Amino acid sequence: MSAVNIEKRWSDRRIISTDVKIIFNGRSYYAKTRDVGLGGMFIDLNHVLIPRDTIIKVIMLGYRENERYTTFNTRVAFVTPQGYGLEFREFETNQVRQLQSILYESPHEIIRLA
Repeated sequence: MSAVNIEKRWSDRRIISTDVKIIFNGRSYYAKTRDVGLGGMFIDLNHVLIPRDTIIKVIMLGYRENERYTTFNTRVAFVTPQGYGLEFREFETNQVRQLQSILYESPHEIIRLA
């Protein structure tokens, strides 16, 4: 991989596949996460066209049998034929705690991309 293609991340990512609901332009779409970190996530969603820099809402659906859904505001950081790299925006304290629980209490493998 060339230096031009290396994505700069400020946090590690874990390979986590869980269902998410995407809300874009008043419509809902369903996808799966490929990886998640403190800075964002990658979602497999290749049948919907969402422009880069668009703000979208992501709802993580029932991760690890959580009773409550976790909702994040995200920005589309990059688009690939396989899906979207999303950057988390404007965290609230409870969202940070829920994200940390997903990441650090998870049995999933950590991948270092930072």
